[in-house]
Amino acid sequence: MGASLYEPINVYKPIGPEIGIVDGPFEYLTVGGVRLPLPFTTRMTIVRLSDGSLFLHSPIKFDEALAGELQRMGAIRHLVSPNQFHYAHIGEWSKVFPDAITWASPHVRQRARARRNDVTFARDLDLNPTEDWRQDIDQTLFPGGYFKEFIFYHKTSRTLILTDTIINVELDKMPEPWRTATKLSGMYHPRGQIFFGMRLPLLLQRRKANAAFAKIRSWRPERIVLSHGRCFDSDCDDVIRRLLGGPPS
Repeated sequence: MGASLYEPINVYKPIGPEIGIVDGPFEYLTVGGVRLPLPFTTRMTIVRLSDGSLFLHSPIKFDEALAGELQRMGAIRHLVSPNQFHYAHIGEWSKVFPDAITWASPHVRQRARARRNDVTFARDLDLNPTEDWRQDIDQTLFPGGYFKEFIFYHKTSRTLILTDTIINVELDKMPEPWRTATKLSGMYHPRGQIFFGMRLPLLLQRRKANAAFAKIRSWRPERIVLSHGRCFDSDCDDVIRRLLGGPPS
């Protein structure tokens, strides 16, 4: 397998007005200190805010050439951890850009300390967007229990920005036995699914889940960016209806 399933990596790819993605190199799942031979793709989303600064969602491994490219677009101002699993490279970016604000998701500080990751978070994400990006981005907390994550919506491009909430892996780009395991999970293209670790917590937290679902439906996104697998570039209403259900009758 190559450096990524979505080459070229470490290159900004515009997907709409003031928004783009960067596909990063493969990372590997580590359990109990043991690295499993399971490569997974990484993807960062970048939004250029109204003040000209940049919002980096789920920063990938730091790359000097990429950083230079982004700096030419605007000042790197916000380094955002949307959930406790997508934070590992924020410290690398923060060292190079010390004036950038590092944003913490629930439990990410504890996880970083446990894994001895050298990162300091300056501020915490809230259910409502901060003044720093309220004009450009809305957000909500997706209540997936241990796997909860903040979901963002870029207004100008009508883009829903997800991390692990939906997985849409392309099976033909995976080796065995991971291809079969992914197929059994149902989290594969073209009918990606909510991450299996979130499904039971969503059933147990119906009120919070319904509130999050309603807000996502109200946004009516035209595209959905994922961290893992193929993004949804069309028929987003159908995707949301299939995964989150329709509005109450």
